[in-house]
This record gives sequence, structure tokens and C-alpha cells, in this order.
Amino acid sequence: MKKPNPVKTVLSVAACKLTRAALRRTGRGGTAVPGIVAMKVERNILSAVSEGMKVVLVTGTNGKTTTCNMIEHVITACGHDCLLNRSGANLLHGIASDLISSADWRGKARYSYAVLECDEAALKQVVQFLTPAAIVVTNLFSDQVDRYGGVQNTLKEIRTAVQNSPASTLVLNAEDPLSSSLAFDSPARTVYYGLESSVGVQGDVDLADAGVCPKCGTAYEYDYHIYAHLGGFRCPKCGLRRRDPDVAVTAIRGTGADGSTVRMRVRSGAGTVVEEPAVAEAAGAQSVSAEAAGTGAADREREVHIALPAVYNVYNAAAAVAAAIALDLPADRAMEALSSVRSSFGRMETFDLNGVRAQMILVKNPAGCNQAFTYVTSTDEDYSAVLILNNRTGDGVDFSWIESTDYEKLCADPHLKKIYYGGDRAEDLKDRLLRAGADPELLTPAGDYTELVETLAREGRTVYLLPNYTGMMDMRPALCKATGTGDFWE
Repeated sequence: MKKPNPVKTVLSVAACKLTRAALRRTGRGGTAVPGIVAMKVERNILSAVSEGMKVVLVTGTNGKTTTCNMIEHVITACGHDCLLNRSGANLLHGIASDLISSADWRGKARYSYAVLECDEAALKQVVQFLTPAAIVVTNLFSDQVDRYGGVQNTLKEIRTAVQNSPASTLVLNAEDPLSSSLAFDSPARTVYYGLESSVGVQGDVDLADAGVCPKCGTAYEYDYHIYAHLGGFRCPKCGLRRRDPDVAVTAIRGTGADGSTVRMRVRSGAGTVVEEPAVAEAAGAQSVSAEAAGTGAADREREVHIALPAVYNVYNAAAAVAAAIALDLPADRAMEALSSVRSSFGRMETFDLNGVRAQMILVKNPAGCNQAFTYVTSTDEDYSAVLILNNRTGDGVDFSWIESTDYEKLCADPHLKKIYYGGDRAEDLKDRLLRAGADPELLTPAGDYTELVETLAREGRTVYLLPNYTGMMDMRPALCKATGTGDFWE
């Protein structure tokens, strides 16, 4: 990595800060453009502004933003200052904007830690310019196939980044055969997290994204299942299987709108290095490193409250504790911090509409959308649902994923009293809902979002807002105006 020029570093930082200030003065977020300007002045500016920082990059299909939020909260609870790219601008130049703007005018880092959400395809670009202390991979599902070219191609992109960052600790989902395979050909220390079989089974295994055993090409079998292709996978031919996680959720004691209460176990000596695929293929293989995780000589298990609901946030919470271990922070402190974590924008974000609870849940692919429906339909109160579907560049122009999504589960819920539908593909969405069995009497066009928010407040019924990405960005200003909530980058 070429060392940046000191003079160009100062000019690059100034260009970034001034550009961002100008953009935000006009009411724009200033997410990517400042980074573009800065890197034109000094291409290697990121190596300067990240020097001395412990940087965590979080990538994967679902859960990136929430996991980043949790990790940042854990780090600050452990007594450290931490930068978080709250805007969610997760491509190279958006990350550059946040990192450079956070430095002083000389390009020196002001934070000890940084937690940065990173797009799956952008990860290999980002690691060219900085060396992360840890890379967290949440999961891999089919998403924006017109952009990524399928989940196996996404895995290939991330694998390239991991191979080019051997000094980074990997934090991987033990139940995802795709993301966990990243350790097989990497010399990096690895920390695994996951949910044990005792957590239970949710529906049928969906092998559409699981792929096949990378060693022998055989389809996986499962000893237990969480959702989609996450679970106790194993290859019946060669024995390759799920690794025992260093951070494991052993039970979910209770769930509700205010979060989940779980039993979480942290293994002593957490962290592992997998030198060859053969090391990982033996049934029941154990971790081989001796990093201490701050839990003493024996495994530590305790009850943990996670202040965000749904099973996928249980996974995100386990990832945050695993990231703490990767950073050599105390696991007990990390678990305690989960009880006070708050939602990030659009991800279980709750708005108060004159006493009416409106919860926004970003949905953008079948796996994530189905889990959102599982959460919404598990409530025991009447509610309205607002579904927004766009197919712009930020969403992926191919919206055929709605055909593989279980709208039937939503439409069959007796507590669902009204469905508002909108977005650029509103009519396609309406057609899918009708084919899923929605009562036509419940369907109403969303129309203008300001008027919709006023209507929802008047109706007095709990609301679940289920937009995809640009739909969320379109709708959120109306919610913010009605509730006095800040802009997304704040």
C-alpha cells in the first residue's frame, strides 16, 4: 500500500470536509461525492486517516446496518470512542467520506475504533486502501441478482477480499454454509457465531442459495434448521459440516415488540484458524486457537436481553459479541450492552404517530422479507401493513424476487386489517398480493406519503412499514416530518 503524500493528505481532507459541509447545507446527505473528490486529490488517503484505528468492516446480504449499530454500541459500552457510518453509504466513496470527515485537518484519526458497513461487491476495493482489524460477514442470500450475478458470485467477491486481507480476523456465521466457507482457504484467525439446535426449527429448509459442498460437490443435509439455508448443515459424503460456534445462542426464552431474551454461551479460547479445508471437514471439529474472550477458563453462559425483536436480530446480536471477541474486548460487557442497543434507520425503526406505533422494517429479498413476515405475524394485535416496492438502481431493477417471497403468510394473518401498497411497481405488488390470497377489500393504494402518514395516525392501529431500500428513503422524510425525527445520516 503506497504511503500517501502529506501535503496531498491535508488537501484531500479539506476537500472532503468542505464538500460535505456544502452538500449538507443544501439538505443533501453528502455521502459519496466528498469521498470521490478527496480520493481524486490523494488516492491513498484512507490509509492515512485510518492509521492507528481498529477498523471493523461488516458485509453480507442481510443485517449489515443493524449489526454495525450493535458493534458500535458494544465498543462504546466497553469505554472506547468509535466512528460509525450511520448514513449507510457502503460503497468505497461513501466509506471514504465518513472516514476522512472524521479525521482532523491534518488527516489524523480522531477515533480509536471504526465500524463500517461495506457492500459485498465493494469489500475487495476497500481492503486495498486500509487494513481492517476484523471482517464480519453476516450471511449470504440471493439479492439484486442483476447487479451481483447470483449468490455464488457474491461469495467469490467476498472471498477475494478476505484473501487480500490475511491480517484481519474473520467473524462468520456458523450456520451459513456459504459465509462460513470463507475460512477454509484463509490463514486468518476466525471467530464463529450461531444458534444451536436447541433454538428450534422454523419451516422447511430452502436450499436455493445454499450451494453444494465446496470439497466434493454434494448437496448438504441438515441436522436442524433455523431459516432459509441457515442451520446444522453437513455433507453426507465427505463430512464437511457446520463449525461449533465460539458465540452460541442456546435458547430463545421470549420474544416481543421490545426485543428478545436469550441464553448465550461464549466458549473459552474463542477464535480459530482453519489452515486447510481438511481441518474443517471432520465432524465436531473444535477451535484451535487460544484467544481468551474474557470469560475465564470455562465456557460462560448467561441470559441476555436484546433490545431489538425478531430471530434475525438474535443472529446480529451474536455477531456483535463475536466481533467484540475479535477485537479482544470483554464478552460479558458486550452481552450486557445488547439490552440498551437502539434500532438504526429503517431497520426496526419505530415512529410514534400521535400514540400510534409505526415500525419500519426494510425488506429487499425473499429471505429477509420472509423473516419480517414471521415477526409481524407473530404479534397478537391488529395492525395495518404498508408495502412499498421500487426497482430502481439502489434496489436492483429485477423485482422477480417477490414471486419467491411468502406473501401468503402475511395475507393469511387474521390480525392484518389493512394493506397499503405503493411504489414504482405498485400494480405488480398488488397482483402478487391478490395471488397470495389477500382480501381485495383490505387493499388500498398508498398514494402520497405525507397524506398516508396522516391517515395512519388517524386510524389508530399499529402499523408495520415494509418498503425496499428506495421506498424507505422515499417514505422516511414524511415520517420524520410528522414525528420530528432526524435525517438518516444523523
